[in-house]
Amino acid sequence: MTHAEMVSLVRDVCIHYGFPFEVVSVAASPAGWTVSVRGRTDRTVVFTVPDGRPLAMRVAIQERLQAES
Repeated sequence: MTHAEMVSLVRDVCIHYGFPFEVVSVAASPAGWTVSVRGRTDRTVVFTVPDGRPLAMRVAIQERLQAES
């Protein structure tokens, strides 16, 4: 997965589920992808998504953002 695809995936999950976050940054790391998003209250959430199949990555993003909403 490329950087642009990962940014798009995170944005798509936010839009699809109506999560109040916007993507701040996405960076490749040895553990997968480090994602930073900002919420409406300017709270920043940083989490790692393991590299793998796109569907599994989408579910991991959804679960983390849902927990933070």
